Amino acid sequence: MRSLIRPRRQLIRPSEADIALARLSSHPGESGFARRRFLQGALAGGGALTVMPSVFDSIAAAATPLGPSDRILVTVFLNGGNDHLNTLVPAEDSAYHAARGNMAVSVGSGDSVGNGLYLHPNLGRLKTRFDAGQVALIEGVGEEGDEHSHFESTAQYFAGSVDLGPDPTGWLGRYAQGADLGELGVVHIGWGGIPMLLKAGQTGAIGLPPNGSLFGADRSESWERYAIEAVADFGDGGISGAWGDSVAGSFRDAVDTAEEISPAYVEGLEEDGLARELGLAAEVVNLNLGTRIVSVGLGGFDHHDGQRPSHDELLAELDAGIDAFFTRLSPAFAGRTGVLVFSEFGRRVEANYSAGTDHGTAGLMMFVSPQAEGGHHGQQPSLTNLDWRGDLHHHVDFRQVYATLLEQWLDADATEVLGSSFSQLNFIGDGSGSQFFDVPSGQYYSAAVGWLAAAEITTGTGPGEFSPSDHVTRGQMATFLHRYSGEPGGSPSAGFSDVPNGRFYTKAVDWLKAEGITTGVGGNRFAPDDQVTRGQMATFLWRLEGEPGGSPAAGFNDVNAGAFYAKAVDWLLHRGITTGVGGNRFAPNDPVTRAQMATFLWRLAGSPV
Repeated sequence: MRSLIRPRRQLIRPSEADIALARLSSHPGESGFARRRFLQGALAGGGALTVMPSVFDSIAAAATPLGPSDRILVTVFLNGGNDHLNTLVPAEDSAYHAARGNMAVSVGSGDSVGNGLYLHPNLGRLKTRFDAGQVALIEGVGEEGDEHSHFESTAQYFAGSVDLGPDPTGWLGRYAQGADLGELGVVHIGWGGIPMLLKAGQTGAIGLPPNGSLFGADRSESWERYAIEAVADFGDGGISGAWGDSVAGSFRDAVDTAEEISPAYVEGLEEDGLARELGLAAEVVNLNLGTRIVSVGLGGFDHHDGQRPSHDELLAELDAGIDAFFTRLSPAFAGRTGVLVFSEFGRRVEANYSAGTDHGTAGLMMFVSPQAEGGHHGQQPSLTNLDWRGDLHHHVDFRQVYATLLEQWLDADATEVLGSSFSQLNFIGDGSGSQFFDVPSGQYYSAAVGWLAAAEITTGTGPGEFSPSDHVTRGQMATFLHRYSGEPGGSPSAGFSDVPNGRFYTKAVDWLKAEGITTGVGGNRFAPDDQVTRGQMATFLWRLEGEPGGSPAAGFNDVNAGAFYAKAVDWLLHRGITTGVGGNRFAPNDPVTRAQMATFLWRLAGSPV
């Protein structure tokens, strides 16, 4: 199968958009000495980190796990001005075809997202997420004074302001500074410098290379180990004087940081491209070192000629990148992570004579998250009611998007960060969404599955899937209960003849037997592949809680008083863990579905949010 990931391009001549981004990024060698910035030159051979100015404290000491309600925002900047009309295609509008001619994108019914709009066919995996309610399409985003300049527009979108002073800061940098996120709270992944988007005063941002090992992370060779340990020891007084202390501390902190963050460079990451960078971003989040803001970028969108082939490939790369991110992201974080995709402006409606498009105005932003209020937001601009330049009229100020994210996602004061008040949108959901495609919000089990994933009791049945209607096996049930209880260890082998060592459920079954929660099914067997019935499920939970007594009879018509599960079902109803299946029935012999199992455990835990 041909890869849709665009190979890394060798740029002979940087575009105007590339130059604009470079000028709006922090690079080593600029004015202002900083301990870890100095490292990029001093330790270049080791793939050292680059950091924003004035970061002086120990990074390792600042690595603090996320709080239970902390949310994560990942930004993907499409540098050069993405053509949103060929991304979210108004294929049913004759004006689109008249303006674009051979540049118009051919779409099929499966690409439709409603309102006469279609996602580009190369965004197939994003379309699957849209269908699951996890993609908010924010249409007609722009700002009043857009002058079609990469330099000005990129700076404004990074700053979150149209009034740029001599030394502008980034809206996410100002947020991070106010929230005191710490030195691992903000991470940029990419080969270039750290974008102004993350800049604010003394706030630091870690810059990670997509490839290569970090200095101090690999000590497999003895000479490397001795050299790295010697460098780290400089921080204990090996160099004297003010500059010496600063440099020595830099060496020590670089080694500490590498040790903290190098586990993110796991085997199996994509070799290159946005999928590599976003896959790495997911692994950084998974480390739970307190990272709340991650930025990555994808360049090459300034298409003034020969647009279609390159733009098609870029959208395929975007699609692969977003998919890689959510596939690698731990379910414990997926439910509180969102991805904002944005560009500095859109493109002109009419194609030019070089089969490309020129700089335009109103564009498309996307917010991708299990907690997104999926669908259409803002207003798709008219293709016939254009301004004097032939550009689209925008309907959403880009700062409205930022204000919404700050207030509703990051729990911050948007007016304080942006300097003015902006009306907010409704592209963030109520928190009931699930990270799984097949668990739509509003189902009786939605909140339960979300909690189960966040508590790392389940990782689903595959990327983005929970399979709520599948039946639960006894081996799976043992594993769920074991994880629910904190995965206690040290239990002796249960000795069941059908539970071999090394299976995913072996330790769980050993623990179940040691705790008296199961005695097996007879004949020294546990039957790990058999389906769990609702009566067995009730008994497992009842024994897990210590076989509490005294519950009044449930009164279900199909639960005989002498059945092995009768007391357990009575207790289940008394605790509010079950209400039966309707018609005064409990259906004790029916198999338990994964949705029912999630709900039972969630209610047992007290229905946590």
